[in-house]
Amino acid sequence: MMKTKASVWLAGSLAAGVGIFAACGDTMTMMPTTCSLDTQCAASEACHPVLKKCVTACTSGTDCPDSAKTCATFTGLSGGNDAGIRAFCQCGTDQLCDRGTAGDVCQPATKICGAKCTSNASCPTGSTCDTATGKCGAATTATDGGTDGGTDAGTPMPCTPGSCTTAGQICNPTTQQCGAPATCSAANPQPDVCVYGLACSGTACAEAPRVTAATCANFTSVTTPLAWDPATIATKGSVTTAFAPRATNDTTACSGGTPNAFTYTVDLYSAPMTNFPAMIDMVQANTFNYVRTDGQIISLGAGPVRPTSGYANGLSNGNKNLRLVWTACGDSTIMTLRAGFYAANGNATCATANQ
Repeated sequence: MMKTKASVWLAGSLAAGVGIFAACGDTMTMMPTTCSLDTQCAASEACHPVLKKCVTACTSGTDCPDSAKTCATFTGLSGGNDAGIRAFCQCGTDQLCDRGTAGDVCQPATKICGAKCTSNASCPTGSTCDTATGKCGAATTATDGGTDGGTDAGTPMPCTPGSCTTAGQICNPTTQQCGAPATCSAANPQPDVCVYGLACSGTACAEAPRVTAATCANFTSVTTPLAWDPATIATKGSVTTAFAPRATNDTTACSGGTPNAFTYTVDLYSAPMTNFPAMIDMVQANTFNYVRTDGQIISLGAGPVRPTSGYANGLSNGNKNLRLVWTACGDSTIMTLRAGFYAANGNATCATANQ
């Protein structure tokens, strides 16, 4: 059992199926058939761009029920809305949805009040279910459902890391589309032929590891690394390809009293057109970051936490790859330690070490 009240400090060595949601009050009037254009619906209706069902249109919030008072066009599409798409009543908060139908939440994927999802199967195609909140994320494939018949109809929305739901597909940061991964060789230095944001896993490129606050509570208040998207981030950072506890903890790294040591290994490749510094003294603060269970961020390397030796031994591939080994020291009451890790402008990862 993890105990978080005890003190933990660092001693380091760096080395080598569409689901149809229930209506919000009288927000939606479903037609029995699907639609792709507003013109396929009644004069008082609009074609919902994700659900592909006719819903009640509106011209102002006064046309909408209290549970969904926003009258607007759908803003969840990559290219915006067609000029011809009709507005419909949209929800804004879970509290208002609950007033319409007890237990309903405002679903981000549709802007429609609905029951909480329990799996991806109860979400629109291309959307994933966050079982912690019961909400479906914004759909990754949708057409605009407008009336102009333009060429944008049918264009998939850009994917984000972890959003592809079709088996065997990944989100390609270059195209921002889900698709089959490229072939690579894990025997070569990372990321081999894979583009920035991916890592070679076996014989195929894969999305770099990533966690959410639900899967690693260390990041509950450290949100920036969770939002990392290799396709859109302005300043690209080093990518963590693996983060795991070592089979043997480095007890020599800890001193004083009877501390328990928790040793982790991190593998990274550098950002495009850059290399890792040749010496640890050249590593800037906040380049490598340990996130404690209480959300405190501790910089590994420069600053208050200094490695003892071995940084250069972890460098390879012309300083484009780095294996980082570091140890967290806790008192004798701590038997299990969950650690978060991320490089500056890189992906969030998590690992748990035991005594």
